Amino acid sequence: MKLNRRTVVLGAIASMAAPLSALAQKRNGPGVSDTEIRIGSTMPFSGPVSILGTLGKTSLAYFNKLNEEGGINGRRIKLIQYDDGYNPGKALELTRRLVEQDEVSFIFETVGTATNNAIYRYLNGKKVPQLLIFSGASKWNDVASAPFTISGMPTYNAEGRVYARWILENMPGAKIAVLMQNDDFGRDYLAGIKAGLGDKAKDMIVAQSTYETTDASVDSQVVSLKGSGANVFISLSNGKFTVQSMKKAHDIGWKPQVILPLGSSSLSAIMRPAGADAGRGAITGVYNKPVSDPQFDKDPGVVGLREFLKKWLPEADPTDSLVGGGYTAAQVLENILRRCGDDLTRENIMKQASSLSGISTPLLMPGITLSTSEKDHELYGHLWLQRFDGNAWIPFGKAISV
Repeated sequence: MKLNRRTVVLGAIASMAAPLSALAQKRNGPGVSDTEIRIGSTMPFSGPVSILGTLGKTSLAYFNKLNEEGGINGRRIKLIQYDDGYNPGKALELTRRLVEQDEVSFIFETVGTATNNAIYRYLNGKKVPQLLIFSGASKWNDVASAPFTISGMPTYNAEGRVYARWILENMPGAKIAVLMQNDDFGRDYLAGIKAGLGDKAKDMIVAQSTYETTDASVDSQVVSLKGSGANVFISLSNGKFTVQSMKKAHDIGWKPQVILPLGSSSLSAIMRPAGADAGRGAITGVYNKPVSDPQFDKDPGVVGLREFLKKWLPEADPTDSLVGGGYTAAQVLENILRRCGDDLTRENIMKQASSLSGISTPLLMPGITLSTSEKDHELYGHLWLQRFDGNAWIPFGKAISV
């Protein structure tokens, strides 16, 4: 991880200056002491998308590693995690507990559009940073209404436009069927796809069906979508519903081009349970190097991830994209906190998170860097596409501007 050299130098000068010097004074906001930074998170460790809890487990393991190495600027990271079961009401209750009882400095990595939607007004109202959340809803880039929120992934809308661009270039006569989670997650993706298709959307999208996260299965929706005659199936789904949608399509003999959200492409949690034949040829976005692709076996970022997991999270599957997601998010947060130096007020943490300029982490794909500004919280400006070969995800093409 590359440190901010100017911050490090100023910190060294401050330590040698007179006590009354402004540079020598540490500024600790809520949740911060001279030895600790308390941060909070709610995670779906249980419930319909419990596989996404892998993100939080990986980040926690990474902070444990940092703490053994001395922490960040001499402070240990204390990550307090609660299980929200992917329930918006529970997420709000537990987030209030984190802020008001546990007195965390900020909220990190909360998973899900519905859950983040439930807590963002509360956090922004109290000016508590809501950092690197795992929801790509477009609303998080509306700095006017969510100035203290930054997403840790590409927006669903931007990702949808990338898929639409690929379809137009490679299957211009496609008939598209869409399965959509009936919330902002699904609606944002669909809006991006329609925007990317432009005037052709009304003719190319021949069928749409929705599901609720409380549904038992999506089998009937998939059967209905097959009846449309579509040769492209975009499954805007999560967790077990993504597995079900691919398996059912395969079982009923429907063989369209499958497109999946990048957050629903885990080998261990999605593709292998669905089956190699059901997923073969599927396309999704990617920003981290897929550990399953042999071309990256000796890549320093992939080697570093494997070594980290061997010691700190041995039960994890290195090829799981969710592991890579949690690993990268933790490294980005490390970068932000190091940039803060000894000014760990909420105001400065947010300032540093909102002024990233072309930073990278070892696992990011070539051509992908991360930037933010006070007026634009969109972290990712590029994506790659990758295709499932029945065993591994294989990136193709080049970095695509979103």
